[in-house]
Amino acid sequence: MGHFSSEGVPSTRDIRALPKLDLHCHLDGAVRTATLFELALEGEVPLPASSEEELKGLVRAPASCSSLREFLRTFEIFYPILKLPGAMRRVASELIEDAASDGVVHVEVRFCPELQAGPDMSAEEVLEEVIDGLRSASELASVSWGIILCCYRTLSPAINERMVDLALAFAGRGVVAVDLAGPEDHAGHELAPALQRARASGLPVTVHAGEAAGPPSILEAIDELGACRLGHAVALREDEELSTRVAAAGIALECCLTSNLLTGAVSGLDSHPFDALRRAGHLVTLNTDDPSVCGTTLTDEYLLAARTWGYEMSELRDLSSAAVEAAFLDDETRARLRSLVRQA
Repeated sequence: MGHFSSEGVPSTRDIRALPKLDLHCHLDGAVRTATLFELALEGEVPLPASSEEELKGLVRAPASCSSLREFLRTFEIFYPILKLPGAMRRVASELIEDAASDGVVHVEVRFCPELQAGPDMSAEEVLEEVIDGLRSASELASVSWGIILCCYRTLSPAINERMVDLALAFAGRGVVAVDLAGPEDHAGHELAPALQRARASGLPVTVHAGEAAGPPSILEAIDELGACRLGHAVALREDEELSTRVAAAGIALECCLTSNLLTGAVSGLDSHPFDALRRAGHLVTLNTDDPSVCGTTLTDEYLLAARTWGYEMSELRDLSSAAVEAAFLDDETRARLRSLVRQA
């Protein structure tokens, strides 16, 4: 079982050494505070902080955060910095570096290039930057990657159509899926034709659903939008029949414990359905969501699960194996990662 603490919980060292996959990681929520501060100074972007430490207090969701909208407001502070030419390339490169140091062997990076586009860069150029950053860093680290392009419920249908067009244009060049994100009080059914177009062309769809809304959000995701994975989906605890249906369909769940606490999706880990869903036969994965904004790593998330539900290393390895099966991978990479996790 490896090294255990006095409480019988697997050690941080052993969990970090376990090959892990992060399938729900927003690139803009993973940027280092030091990088934000440095880029802002270089690009002469005004900041509401005079030091890196002061900035960290503004771009990290506070422990008192209690709603998704409050959580998302954190991003408004640093989004202008990410529009600087070269910024997203650096952020992508550093994400791979951070993943490698945390024992992550595969990461699916999601973001919406339209949100970083501006007068100096098109959405396509932003995507090219990110691909360049991911590729160059992965050549020096044993981390594979895929990009999930995000549509947003709050963006216009025309912009979201362009995001699907961009995803299709870069399929096979790093883009592996399309996501729908954003506040769930904005219905996603208007995007059904665009997401159907992605699926018809071979790009799978994952949808943020059942995070800040109830079971109807999950029903929309699977019945109208064709999701084969669900982001968060904590609302499954409210509908046993729907939960059984999702499990039987093999729709994977992208769970993010710390994020769910900060957004108020759950009031505490004792009410989080993660363990119950896993034991009910769901394909459950554990992820970071926004590691910098949440102040977490994937090792932290695994450790949190171990402490909360008493998981041993064998169960944590099972979680990693589940992520291998849920990931948007080609057969060769999936076989390689299966072997890597199995031998851990």
